[in-house]
Amino acid sequence: MLEKIREIMTRYVDLEPEEIREDSRLVEDLALTSFAIMSMMGDFEEEFGITVDTSELTDVHTVGDIAAYIRSKQA
Repeated sequence: MLEKIREIMTRYVDLEPEEIREDSRLVEDLALTSFAIMSMMGDFEEEFGITVDTSELTDVHTVGDIAAYIRSKQA
């Protein structure tokens, strides 16, 4: 799953997938805007067949947080 998350994230950052680490912070390390994050979440919805509730994203700060959030929605 992490590989697919990284692949999707490369659409929004100027990095190679292997440069995106699980502990990379979305805003501080990857310089993602809130608009980019929301667009990316839409891509994750399509890719993983989940529905993202934006009110649940307040604790999502890293790539690992995204993976954990997606796993929780797939359960």
